[in-house]
Amino acid sequence: MNHQSQGEVFVHPLSNPGVAEEANRAGDYNLAAEIYSCQLQDLPQPDRGLCLRKADSLARAGRISEALESYCTAAGICKLQPRELPLLVETIAKSLREKELGLPWTIQSQSSGGSSSQCFLRSSMVLLPFYFFLDLFSCRLCRCLLHEPATLECGHTFCKRCLDEGASVECAQCKHKLPNNTSLRRINVLLSSLVDKLFATESAVRRLWIEGEQQWRERNLKAALDKYNEAVELGKSSSVLHGF
Repeated sequence: MNHQSQGEVFVHPLSNPGVAEEANRAGDYNLAAEIYSCQLQDLPQPDRGLCLRKADSLARAGRISEALESYCTAAGICKLQPRELPLLVETIAKSLREKELGLPWTIQSQSSGGSSSQCFLRSSMVLLPFYFFLDLFSCRLCRCLLHEPATLECGHTFCKRCLDEGASVECAQCKHKLPNNTSLRRINVLLSSLVDKLFATESAVRRLWIEGEQQWRERNLKAALDKYNEAVELGKSSSVLHGF
C-alpha cells in the first residue's frame, strides 16, 4: 500500500508515520530524523519519500551535511525537483544570516510565498551579501569556490582535487583521520549541482581556470592561455574573480 503526503510517494508501508510528523510539529527535528532513520533501516531498500522527509528534518535541525547525504540518497532513486529543496536553501540562508549578520530568521512554510526554491534563492541573494554565500561554498584548502566537492566521513567538504593532490591523511578542519583508500571518495553530486545553480558564472570561471591549469601541466601553453583568457572574459560579468 502506498502512503502519500504532499506529493511524496512511499513505496513501503511505514510504521507509525504520525510519530515523526508529531515530532516535527513539536519542533524536535532531531527526534524526527532519528525516527525516519530507524524506519529506513527496517526497509529492504531506500524509500525516496522517507529519505526526503529525513533530509527535511535534518535541514530544520541545522545538520546540513547530513541532510545533503539524505537528499543525495533520494536523488539516486529519482532526480530531485526544485520544489523539494526550499528547506535546504532556507537553512543555509538562516545559518549565514544568524552567524554573519546576527539577525533573527524564521523558516518559512513551503505553502507560503514562493512555490519553489528558485524563488526563495533569488530573494535570499538580495537579502544577504553575495560573498557570505560564496564563503559557505568555498574549499578550506584552496580557498576557492568548490569544484567537484567531496564530503568526508566527518561531514566537511573540500574540492576532490585538493584532497587527492594533497594526499591528505586528516581533515583540515577537524583533524579527523581519513581512510587510506582515496578511491572511495565520491563527488557530492547534489552539492555540486547546488553550487552550479547558486554561482553559475563563478562555477564556469573556476572550471575553465582548472582546465587551463591542466593544459599548463601538460605543457600545452597555447591551449592553457586560451582557457585562462576565456575564464577572465567570462569573469568580467562576475564580482568575484580572485583565486580562480
